[in-house]
Amino acid sequence: MKLPPELLLLLSVLQPATAIPIDSRTPSLTQRSASFRALHGLTHLSNDYSNPESFSHPTKFFHESTFSGHYDGRFASTELPHHTRLFHLRLLLKAYMDTMDRIGVRSWLMHGCLLGWWWNGRIMPWDNDIDLMVDERGMSELGNWWNMSVHHFSAQDLGVQDALEADTVVLDTRAEDERLGKRTMHQEVLDTGKKYLLEVNPHYTNTSTEDRENRIDARWIDTATGLFIDITTVHVQPPSSPSTSTSSSHTTLYTKDHHTYLTPQIFPLRTSVFENITVHIPFAYESLLLDEYGPKAITSRVYRKFRFDEERREWLRVDEFGEEVAEEDEEVVMERLRAARERMDYLERVGERQRLGLSRFGDAP
Repeated sequence: MKLPPELLLLLSVLQPATAIPIDSRTPSLTQRSASFRALHGLTHLSNDYSNPESFSHPTKFFHESTFSGHYDGRFASTELPHHTRLFHLRLLLKAYMDTMDRIGVRSWLMHGCLLGWWWNGRIMPWDNDIDLMVDERGMSELGNWWNMSVHHFSAQDLGVQDALEADTVVLDTRAEDERLGKRTMHQEVLDTGKKYLLEVNPHYTNTSTEDRENRIDARWIDTATGLFIDITTVHVQPPSSPSTSTSSSHTTLYTKDHHTYLTPQIFPLRTSVFENITVHIPFAYESLLLDEYGPKAITSRVYRKFRFDEERREWLRVDEFGEEVAEEDEEVVMERLRAARERMDYLERVGERQRLGLSRFGDAP
């Protein structure tokens, strides 16, 4: 009898290995992560494209890809075109929210996604990822019971068929290649569905903000594209001393990346819609956005090379004169990206990188 890859994956990771403690105060942690070899049958890749940081960052648990910090290199070898990425990010969020609601873990939008929700209920066109939070009880549930679990969703579960039918009229007005490209994306999901891996960082039990390598407590990973959702835990801040504790009944909350909140800012959670998906958002969302991004983030209708169109309720790419710019064909953009990477790889192989003072392609300037 041939076991399914999901069961083989679980069997391969059930024998724990001790993770490296952050410091002497950190308790012994159990690691149940899957190496690239253990993911055989779940990943479609034959090579691992994860960033080799084991020596430079020995205590870091999650390792992003060599080509982008927004992909898992065990499941992706290259970036996706813009519209393709947005399509899969929506499915990623839909599957995640449905799963969290089903298992009883409350999770809510934060950071850039919350800002996108505020403007028009959509992912910002310049965003590459999705950020969500859970409370301590929820993360404990994920770590103790759901770590390394694989979740399969059919096209019907994800609403792909409904979306395709609803978009038929709109698609007929577009270019043929764009129509076929979108139908191809939908058809792949219709044929095979999607599988998502929930991977929990064993260092989630270390609540210290000094643990700079492990600020992400868990990830919800698309095994077909390598895209993921970063999941962070909001912790209760213990009072420093009785004399300095506030008389207010409000509890201070914090995350390992140094964000702090008061309980009324987060709870009770509100229910809303983001990318046509039912989601949860913090109670005092506007004050949180003002604290994190400032007033211009929720008032300025121009950002980078984008302008917000009130009538269309959409961020549009504009040129230096403020005119809307037609988006380039995605295949042309990706071909240019691949060519640039090949050139950089060649330069590295022949030793030109250091001589020319070039940074690795994709690194921030």
